[in-house]
Amino acid sequence: MLNLRSLAPGRCVARIRRLASITGGARDALDKEKSLPKVDSLSQQLKEDVPSRRKNEKVLLGHIVQAIKRKPLEVPTIIGEEPEYTMDNQRVSSPHELTTILAQVYYANRKQIESAIKSALAAQNTWSLVPTPQRLAIWRRAADLIEEDQSRLLVFLVLSLSKTLDDARRDIRRLLRSLRANADYLEHLSELRFEIQGDMNVFPSFHLRPMDGFVAALAPFESVALSASLALCPALMGNTVLWNPSLEVAPVSFLIHRAFMEAGLPAGVINFVPANKRLFLDTITDAVHFAGLNCQCSASEYRHVHKIVSDKLERYICFPRLVAECPGQNFHFVHASAKVETVVSASVQAAFGYAGQYANSLSRMYVPTSLWPSIRDQLVEATKSLHIGDPIEPTTDMGAVINVEGFHQMQKMMERTENMERLCGGISDNSNGRFVHPTIIRVDDPLDPLLCEPFVGPFLPVFVYPDDSFADALKLTANQSRYALSGSIFAKRDEVILHCLNKLRMSASNLYVNERCTGSNLGLTPFGGNRLSGTNDKSGSAYFLMRWSSPLLIEETVENPDPSNR
Repeated sequence: MLNLRSLAPGRCVARIRRLASITGGARDALDKEKSLPKVDSLSQQLKEDVPSRRKNEKVLLGHIVQAIKRKPLEVPTIIGEEPEYTMDNQRVSSPHELTTILAQVYYANRKQIESAIKSALAAQNTWSLVPTPQRLAIWRRAADLIEEDQSRLLVFLVLSLSKTLDDARRDIRRLLRSLRANADYLEHLSELRFEIQGDMNVFPSFHLRPMDGFVAALAPFESVALSASLALCPALMGNTVLWNPSLEVAPVSFLIHRAFMEAGLPAGVINFVPANKRLFLDTITDAVHFAGLNCQCSASEYRHVHKIVSDKLERYICFPRLVAECPGQNFHFVHASAKVETVVSASVQAAFGYAGQYANSLSRMYVPTSLWPSIRDQLVEATKSLHIGDPIEPTTDMGAVINVEGFHQMQKMMERTENMERLCGGISDNSNGRFVHPTIIRVDDPLDPLLCEPFVGPFLPVFVYPDDSFADALKLTANQSRYALSGSIFAKRDEVILHCLNKLRMSASNLYVNERCTGSNLGLTPFGGNRLSGTNDKSGSAYFLMRWSSPLLIEETVENPDPSNR
C-alpha cells in the first residue's frame, strides 16, 4: 500500500536529483538563466520593454503570415538528401480559415518508400558507428538552430494546427526541452558501467547498439514536439528512420528535419516520407529488415499494425519492436474536500485547451453532489468566457478542430446528446473554419458510453455522484473505461488522496493530484498509457531511449591477467 507520508520527502529529493543530473545543453541553459542579474532596475526595465517586444513580435509574425499565404511551403519527400516531388500533391489548409492554403505536401508512392528503406539501410552501418559525443553535438546544435529561428515554426503551428500563440510557444518549448533532455539522457546512459561478481580475469563491457534494421515513425498532428520525438529518439540511439508525419503536421515536421540536416545529420539517417498511412504501413512491413515502429495512433489502428506484422512475422530477420501511445478516456475525479476554483480552472484548461484534441485531454469528470452547484456555475461561466476564433490573435483561447473527421465526430456527439442536460455549447459551424463551441453535458447514466469511449474535440461529459457513494464512484472511475492514459484527483485531505491513488493506480498511467490531467506546462515529464492507451513506454525518459537500443554485452576473459590491471 502506498505510504503518502513516506513519499512526501521524495518530492524534494527528486528535485535535487534532477538538478544534479542536468548536463550538457540543459545545464548550459540553466546556468545562463541563473547568471542573469536579479535587481529591481533590471526587472523594471524588462516590464517596460514588454509592450515594445510584443509589438515587434506581432509585426514579425504578421510578415511571416503574409509571406506564407503568398507562397505556400512546398514539402517534398526526402530520401537521403534528395527532395522528390510526386504527382500526389496534398494541400494543407488552415482549420480556422479553410480557403487559405499553407503548404503543398508531396506524398511518396510505394516505389519511393522502398527507396527510402534502402537509403536507411545504406546509412545504418556508418551512423551506428558514429561516436555518442558527435550524435549529441548534432542534437544540441539542432536545438540551438530551432531556438534561434522559431518564429516561422511558431506561425506554422498556429496556422496549420490552429493552436493559440501561447499553446504554440509551449509546444516549441517542449520540443527544445525534449531535444536537450534526450541528449543528456544518452550522455548518462553512455557512461553506465556494469560490475559483475565473479572471476578477476573477466572484463565485461556494455554497448548501446541500435536495432538490426530500420525503424519507422508514424507521427500525429497534435504536437510538433511529439511528432519529432517519435522519429528523433530512435535516430539518437543510432538507428536509421523513416519519418511519416500526418498531413497536418507535415509542414512543421519538415522544418524540424531541415534544421537537423543543417546541424550536420548525415543523409539517409532520417528519411522524410509523408505518405498515405495504410500504404506506408503495408510497404514498411513488407521489408525483411523492418525492426520497429514508433507511433501514436488509435487503438484500432494499433490492432491493425499488430495484425499485419504478425501475418508477416516469418519474413523478418528479427522480432519488430512495436511502441505506441493511444488516446485515453481521461478523467478528473473530484472529492467533496476539493477546492472549487482549482477544479474549475484545471477542468476548463484540460477539456478545451487546443479544442480538446490532445491524447490526454479531459474526457470525463466525476463531481460530488455537494460541490456540483458551485462547480457547475463557475464551470459554465468560465467556459462561456472563452474566446473562439483566429488563433493568431493574442486574445483567442481556442481555435478550430483540425480535421474533417474530428469535426464530423463532434457533430454526431451533439446530435446524440440533444435530449441530455446541456449546460453550454452544442454549436458547430464550418462555413469558414471547423469551429465547435465548448460543450458540457451532464450524464445521468453511469454506464453511458460517453464515459468510457474516447473522442477528440471540445466536449466534456460530467457525472454527478452522491457524497455517500464516494466508494462506488471511485470504483466506477477505475473500471469503467478500457483506456488508461491520464487522470487527476482533486482533494485536500491526505488520507483521501492516498485512498484514491491506491484505487486508481491501474486506471491511468499518469496520475496527477490537484492538477489538470494534461499535466504541468513546466518541465518535461515521462508520458505514456497502458490498457488500450498504448504500450506505456514513457516517452520523455531515458527508459524510452533504451527501447530503441539492442544492447551488446562483450565479455573478455584473460587467462593470466596483469595484477596492475585489476
